[in-house]
Amino acid sequence: MRISDYFKLAWSAAWERRGRTIGAIVGIVIAIVALGLAIGMGQGYKVLTTSFFERVFGTNTVFLFPGQNSQLTITDVYEVMDIPHVTNAIPILSTVAKVDINGHEVTATIIGATEQEIMQLYGVTSLSNAILAGAPVLSPGLALVGYDIAFTSTGQQIAYPGQVMVITTPGGSELTYTVGAIMQQSGIGVIGLNPNNAIFIDENTFLSQFDPSGIVDGIIVYVDSPSNINYVTNELKALFPMDQVLNLSTLLSSINQFFTVLELFLAFIAGISFVIIGIWMFDTMMINVIQRTREFGIMRAVGFSGRSIPLLLIIEAAIIAIIGSVIGTALLMAIVSAFPGPSSMMGPAFGGPGRAVRTTTATSSIMLPIALTPLDYAAIFILPIAINIIAALVPAIRAMRILPAQTLRYE
Repeated sequence: MRISDYFKLAWSAAWERRGRTIGAIVGIVIAIVALGLAIGMGQGYKVLTTSFFERVFGTNTVFLFPGQNSQLTITDVYEVMDIPHVTNAIPILSTVAKVDINGHEVTATIIGATEQEIMQLYGVTSLSNAILAGAPVLSPGLALVGYDIAFTSTGQQIAYPGQVMVITTPGGSELTYTVGAIMQQSGIGVIGLNPNNAIFIDENTFLSQFDPSGIVDGIIVYVDSPSNINYVTNELKALFPMDQVLNLSTLLSSINQFFTVLELFLAFIAGISFVIIGIWMFDTMMINVIQRTREFGIMRAVGFSGRSIPLLLIIEAAIIAIIGSVIGTALLMAIVSAFPGPSSMMGPAFGGPGRAVRTTTATSSIMLPIALTPLDYAAIFILPIAINIIAALVPAIRAMRILPAQTLRYE
């Protein structure tokens, strides 16, 4: 008998029991979409986060943070600058202070920064791209106000460009600043700082008014070439053995490990549905064998070989799985391609590979990135087919072992 005849018989048998067939197909579709979205979200967040750090910090950046029992000062910044291949070293200057804005008292992180540092923090190439309103100018007496400082949790704006605000230093002094600009909302805090809850002032002004001791929270070190990152890292570890030295590769390694675990966890949860589908197929085929015992006996009596019956059952399971895989994969691709790529999920710097499911409310925007490769689609397509065929093997073998005389006596 030709292989096409087997497919016709298998399709006829599956269509006769269309209720179970449709149920199995629907289950496969749901399982494929769930697994694809789980894997895609894990990979999507990994791609977005990696792209963010590479774009914001570049591949030539090293971070130096004080250890548990040590301090870093401005003097250390100049010492770092003397290391070969170091092109720039920027101190991280911050403190927490009370701020009075238009009668509203808020707690903010005051950050002494340069324009370059702010651009790095927001992941932009021009300071104006990080500004929501006002002038992109950082000078003595002016302050750039973070989004969550300028707007309350209800969306009310309390700070405007040109407005005067009073900052109370940790020492108790009251300093008057003019709001120079309102910053764009950023989706992620880096180097231990949340730019949304920050007020940026000139670096030299910060050192003179907020922390004359010159103690810094860390140092951002820029290297002339990514190939010299390891050299500079080793030099920093030798100069500052009590402190923490991190480079982009170290950060990305930790990030990738976290998202790999997250991706495996999501895939495991979604993959349970495939186990259920396998059990469903096993149960369906076992019932199929019992109900069609007499039919199989007649087939054997008219000349079908002992291997024809299990082959027929396996082809039937494969047809069901292929239909479910085609529909499920097509639906998954439609879901992924129906949404635009994320542009502002974790700050204005974010963009790049992946797709996103976007939910927008009056005050928030949530982006769910989904990144799937052709290899992922192929694996997701093949997996249910393999599981269904494996699940059908035991019932198929059982059908093959039933004696023809016994099958003809079955009612």
